[in-house]
Amino acid sequence: MANWLVGMVLACGLVACGGLGMEGPGSPVDSTGDGWPVSSLEAEGMNPARLAELERKLEAGDYRAPDSLLIVRNGKLVYERYWNGFRRDTPHDLRSATKSVTSMLTGIALEQKLLPGLDAPILPLLSRYAPFQNADARKERLTPRHLLEMRTGLACNDWQEDSPGKEERMYDSRDWVKFILDLPMVEEPGQSSAYCTGGVVVLGALVEDAAGTTFPEFSRRHLFEPLGVTDFAWQAADGGRTDTGGHLHLRPRDFARLGQVMLDGGRWQGLQVLPEDWVRESTVGRHPLGDSKYGHLWWVNTFGIGDTPVEAWFARGNGGQYLFVFPSLNLVAVFTGSFYGQPESDLALELCGRFVLASALRK
Repeated sequence: MANWLVGMVLACGLVACGGLGMEGPGSPVDSTGDGWPVSSLEAEGMNPARLAELERKLEAGDYRAPDSLLIVRNGKLVYERYWNGFRRDTPHDLRSATKSVTSMLTGIALEQKLLPGLDAPILPLLSRYAPFQNADARKERLTPRHLLEMRTGLACNDWQEDSPGKEERMYDSRDWVKFILDLPMVEEPGQSSAYCTGGVVVLGALVEDAAGTTFPEFSRRHLFEPLGVTDFAWQAADGGRTDTGGHLHLRPRDFARLGQVMLDGGRWQGLQVLPEDWVRESTVGRHPLGDSKYGHLWWVNTFGIGDTPVEAWFARGNGGQYLFVFPSLNLVAVFTGSFYGQPESDLALELCGRFVLASALRK
């Protein structure tokens, strides 16, 4: 795989914007009693000068400010800042980073044997939507694995304006799940990758039906409540379902908990919340998708920091929503932003490499 992030980390010259209104303790982080152990950058072996440099550059307008940046090292929250009017208790729209949370909950449903398996055909499980338009033997071979890997073979590609299944067309439909299941096939499932938000909405419907409850309630019982997360909100999908492909709202501190769970093999402070084998399965980049490889609704790539490669798993969403997990550094970093549809939507990639990873590597 090409070392995609070397250029991103070394690049400069983005449009500047001032008036930041920086909030939060920075480092060390103060304890709020919410379950997060706290520490400081220096105490956990990071170079605080790199984050101080970032704050100066943001204030000078060298970069547009994200809405938040949180860093967790060695299981402790070591840095916490907010900008642009956001604060610690403000939930943020995670956009498509939501998909990675849906993957976590799918893994829980599989462990509970609510779903028959990754390679079971999905149409019999969604028979309430039959008969399906554009009947095709290939559609009958569509499985949860294909939905998780964005390899459905359906005419659904959010990155192509003329795609019949593009997410904006789905949003205009009266029933999102029915809309996706009725799409024509363009190739055999598993043949190639295409980014399809609608497929993740179908995945959420599978979990809902298998669990016999709504997706928000399933998430509360089996993920958020065990993590001590009480402030979360899923968006409804037309047709009586849940938008499991986007728009989950979480506080950045709680978003970071999900990264720590992934880093710790599915555990939160000793409690096994997510199957360890699902963490491994989800974070293997088997197929290329866009600028990275893709696991089970998790992105996989390598940052190049000088001559040091650093493997990353991450959730990402439009506007600058990123949850980075760096296993080799025992590090989690959260960025949220409001750069919707703008080039700065990917700014967190540069800021994470140039400042967060450089700090962790004491560069």
